[in-house]
Amino acid sequence: MVSVETYDDVAFTQNGAAVELIQTKHSRTTKQLNDFSPQFWNTVGIWIKHLKDHPEELGRTALMLVATATVGEDTGLSMLRPEGQGRDIGAAHRKLVAAAAASKNQDVEWAVDAFLKLDAAAQRQVLDMVAVLDASPNIVDVREEIRRVLRHSARPEHLDHLIDRLEGWWFGVMTGALSRKGGREIPVSEIDAKLHDLREQFGPLQLPIDYAGVDPSAEIVSALKERTFVDQLKEIQVGDTGIRRAIVDYFRAFNQRSIWVRQGLLNGDELGQFGKRLIEAWERRWGIAERKLRNGASDDDLVEAGTGVYDWACNCNICLRRVEEPFLTQGTFHLLANKKRIGWHPDYKNRVALKAGQGDDDDDPALV
Repeated sequence: MVSVETYDDVAFTQNGAAVELIQTKHSRTTKQLNDFSPQFWNTVGIWIKHLKDHPEELGRTALMLVATATVGEDTGLSMLRPEGQGRDIGAAHRKLVAAAAASKNQDVEWAVDAFLKLDAAAQRQVLDMVAVLDASPNIVDVREEIRRVLRHSARPEHLDHLIDRLEGWWFGVMTGALSRKGGREIPVSEIDAKLHDLREQFGPLQLPIDYAGVDPSAEIVSALKERTFVDQLKEIQVGDTGIRRAIVDYFRAFNQRSIWVRQGLLNGDELGQFGKRLIEAWERRWGIAERKLRNGASDDDLVEAGTGVYDWACNCNICLRRVEEPFLTQGTFHLLANKKRIGWHPDYKNRVALKAGQGDDDDDPALV
């Protein structure tokens, strides 16, 4: 379990107990950390308070100070680096006790006092739990580290797009955690599941979905109400709710298709072939409604026939690859209806005007 702003900046817990507490210190300067640095002592003070509240974690929890700045050599902090990097708890203890006793910084006085009030054995036990990771990647460099770790998760030309979506999701999670009193615990399985989902979306059988749940603004809705595809719906007497749903599907499909094109996620003429499949399926169903027009049916009969065609389209499950989002299929039908390549009313070719200035199937002035 990953916790944000609960026990510490970041904490890993298991069965309700902290097993790793992480304090992060991001610095925009090149100033080194030393044994008097407030960043270190404030962190130690927080950890000592936590251990007093949870004595069962003493000696069992890893305390990690992750800093973008470097630690000065021959300091107590430098001797708290991980094993194999000059770690020496005894020497670190002597240097840090001396620094604490000599400290005049009132901002860290509370933390220094908390440390000095521990007996020598407890001080060493706390320091033995600490690992200082200095010169760590900053918020800019960390993207390259993510790229290195995920380099096999997608094709090279798609990797940045996968990372963009992962970062966007994570920033949303962090915003929610930081705005919630007491922070939030995030199961590691939730992170794994998101990454697995993104890997699948960038695989050969799927495509990433960005516009599910995204609604158009009132201004865009107003503009799209003037489109030919809406006129087509009015000819078969679709009500306000149905028109609103169609506008949302059109908006989502238009924008999602545009992202796939811009990011080079499609193979050849995939969108064109997808549209062709929808048109062919529509033609099979359209033949039934078209017969009504030849037989001189009443207006009510024509509307009923067109409604049947549209009802079929609303439940059509033809997919692009394995993308099963309904808005993509229904929205693409509306893109085709907007250019009168398909229609709903049996006499749509004569009753619906093709409005000028709406561009081709994937170009709409209201959405670009």
